[in-house]
Amino acid sequence: MATAAGSEEPEPKPTLRAAILAIILTLCVGGLILGLQKWDSSIHLDPSYSVRLTEVHGLDPARSPVIRPDFNLELRVDNKGVDRTCKEEITVTVFYGDMVVGWADVPDFCVGKQSSTDVNVKLSHTDVLLTDTLRRRLASELRSGELEFVVEMRMVIPVGSDRECADDYCTSRQSFLHCRAKPGQDYVHRDLLPTRRV
Repeated sequence: MATAAGSEEPEPKPTLRAAILAIILTLCVGGLILGLQKWDSSIHLDPSYSVRLTEVHGLDPARSPVIRPDFNLELRVDNKGVDRTCKEEITVTVFYGDMVVGWADVPDFCVGKQSSTDVNVKLSHTDVLLTDTLRRRLASELRSGELEFVVEMRMVIPVGSDRECADDYCTSRQSFLHCRAKPGQDYVHRDLLPTRRV
């Protein structure tokens, strides 16, 4: 049928096939973007760390205000990334209150992709002179079984050493990870206390 002069032809309605094709294309593109984001984040995922204190001796504040702590630390590293990762220049310091009671350089190590490894760390120690307040606190926590230490891990990230620490992913060249650990307790994840980056 002829149309009136000056009137426009109506736009043809999209067919059902075209609508289905557009939906499928949108879903495919969205899935591809999400998949790439997940794949990229798994590559640049930092390992997670857990610690536990073992063989704890030399904590007897009843005898003297000077204690001679003697214990070791085990570090568990879980690598959920899709690449092997290696770490070096990690140091560990163990605190009771504000007193340093142990420290060590962690041996360099590598972890395979999507795997875990345990690193035994031999801590160095020295005699520690406790204040009266810390001495009473230590005696009380030993009796109640609530004794705990703060474990600090200092990680140095050499420039360009790891793909996961490219400029887009690292905000600093070193970071400090913290957790609270009780002697004889199972592995404690480092996220129990905030991570501090400098």
